[in-house]
Amino acid sequence: MVTLNRKEVSMNLKHITFTGIDAYTDIDDLIDIQREFPIVEFGVLTSYHWYENGLRYLDPQIINDLRGKRLNLALHVCGSAAHDAADGYWNNLDNHVFYTLGLFRRVQLNVANRTDNPYRLASTPNRHTEVIIQQKGIHDIEMFERSMWMNVSVLLDASGGQGIDTPIKVLPNAGKPFKVGYAGGINPDNVADKLAYLLQHDEVGDFWIDMESGVRTYDWFNTDKVRYVLDTCKEVIKELGMEE
Repeated sequence: MVTLNRKEVSMNLKHITFTGIDAYTDIDDLIDIQREFPIVEFGVLTSYHWYENGLRYLDPQIINDLRGKRLNLALHVCGSAAHDAADGYWNNLDNHVFYTLGLFRRVQLNVANRTDNPYRLASTPNRHTEVIIQQKGIHDIEMFERSMWMNVSVLLDASGGQGIDTPIKVLPNAGKPFKVGYAGGINPDNVADKLAYLLQHDEVGDFWIDMESGVRTYDWFNTDKVRYVLDTCKEVIKELGMEE
């Protein structure tokens, strides 16, 4: 069995995230994948109008059913729910997802057009929760360079969540106290090149990669593609001699 543990990878690579598990995703399959690849993280999309937003948004009741599964989960919040959280109204969000915020180690706020102070954006009621702020480009992230709050991170996605393959523009964070995520059209065909580029870039500190559209088939979450990506990442890390 191929494994991919945190101890086996470059210390800078913190997560490999797959966003958009849906109503037909086999939770037991996710558990098996995580057992095989403990570095994996599964992103759950939510908004107040989840029922209008397509297959990728989970019914809050299904989110509640994830309780007790011990999965590495991140909540990706969209629309007005994300702006409510950014304004400090986390209770609105917690009520929306049936008091399940505690299920998530990380919460991503898709509020790319905001430039609030990250201290304010990170005012989550749970200080252990890492808050991720989505931004479209490195020109929007000066606030993160000023931040010394360890639980604020930034996701760079030039496509704005559209899954369009965009060149990676590195945000230098080596030696800085925040993580940087990279997204935008990452898929099974290009993940090897993109990951190798990030792993070998001297200015890249702690980081993760995130993919959504690239691991779907007819817009359904495809765990076979997830496994393929993870196996590919394993091979990249092995070829670069980064296993410990």
